[in-house]
Amino acid sequence: MLYGIGLLLVPFFFLAGTAFAQPLEELKKQLDETREIIKKQQEIIESQKAKIELLEKAIKEKVPPEVAERETLLKESIERGKNIYSSKGCLECHGEEGQGAKGPVLKGVILKYDEEFLVLSITNPTVHHGPKALMPAFAGLQNDEVGDVLNFLTTFTPGRENLERIERGKRLWNKLGCLQCHGLRGEGGVTGPAIIGITKKYKYDWIRLCITRPEVHHGKKTEMPAFSEVPFMDVEAVIDFMNTF
Repeated sequence: MLYGIGLLLVPFFFLAGTAFAQPLEELKKQLDETREIIKKQQEIIESQKAKIELLEKAIKEKVPPEVAERETLLKESIERGKNIYSSKGCLECHGEEGQGAKGPVLKGVILKYDEEFLVLSITNPTVHHGPKALMPAFAGLQNDEVGDVLNFLTTFTPGRENLERIERGKRLWNKLGCLQCHGLRGEGGVTGPAIIGITKKYKYDWIRLCITRPEVHHGKKTEMPAFSEVPFMDVEAVIDFMNTF
């Protein structure tokens, strides 16, 4: 039992503890807020570091920042694709560098077939290769993972330094309707001539004008449409793709 001074101290300590509990909660709140601020600042710093690296790459390689960024993203995608190719056992059938083993050779496959064909060959191979296809279906892969694998497959194509741009050129070749006149791979179509090997016969500037201002070389009555509104970098990509014919 408490007597005298003890009875007086009990309410004092109770009040003191209650009074301290309130600022303690406030301190915890301030601590959490400060940590959140620091976290956001660190994210900003990391973002700025990445931007600096990108600009340094653009300056060093003398290319626009957006080109440097695409190359960086492609490099990261290729590395992820390489890991998937290894972890899923693709190298056991196709070889570490696409040279073939139990399965077919994959060197150059990225330029022989369109994206839809390759995607289905990975996720649902029976569509193109029949129900007896030995290729297992990797339907569980996410779209971006399949994209990473396809980007990695571009590294199997020997002698191609601008694979991302070549692939973009192939897409533009189809989108702009070039294949309707000149064929899927420059073999010629109903109305347009074959252009296989054209990049070895003529200089770059001559070919570029044939695309953007065909009347310069072929006269005003040429059936070749002028793609003068196509961005310069897209024209470059198309010519890079033509270089694979």
